[in-house]
Amino acid sequence: MIKLNADREEIKLPVETLKKYVGVYEVMPSANMSITLEGDQLMSQPPGQGKVPLFAETETDFFVKVSEGQLKFITDTKGRATHAILYQSGTEIKAPRINDNIVQRVAIPVSAEILKKYVGSYQLQPGFNLDITLEGEQLMSQPTGQNEAPLYAESESKFFLTIVDAQIEFEQDASGSVTGLILHQGPNHIKAAKM
Repeated sequence: MIKLNADREEIKLPVETLKKYVGVYEVMPSANMSITLEGDQLMSQPPGQGKVPLFAETETDFFVKVSEGQLKFITDTKGRATHAILYQSGTEIKAPRINDNIVQRVAIPVSAEILKKYVGSYQLQPGFNLDITLEGEQLMSQPTGQNEAPLYAESESKFFLTIVDAQIEFEQDASGSVTGLILHQGPNHIKAAKM
């Protein structure tokens, strides 16, 4: 009988144990999953998605409550995770740990004058656009048919989202006019022309 995640019993693990799993795991080439620790809660951020809490079933076996996903950490003799195995929808993915450090993106202030240049609609594919607007001094992004989300600057032309693991890089021509953007999300790097 298959055990659903809703039927699994969560156990509490010491923070010191959870710290051993923090890092970046390569799910597929150029698509990484981040495991972070927020207080005493282990969090998983799959490529191009938002963070979800992980709940321990054993010292190395974890599950998520929002789906049937499960994660098993494989450790060395010192208890440090060397890789993780993801179980989702009948598939099994071995994800080696490629970095102990998580990239912490830091937002910087950018003048509204610069932000105004990015306002417009960018075509990701026919019938699917990314609309960039400016609300006060906050740059916002809204894909066709989806909710609006704030963009945070890490340079004058590179921005990141916090609701999902995605970044936007604006492109300009020699005169400084914005011609398009590149959406970096998981393994995808999608160029979109400004319409």
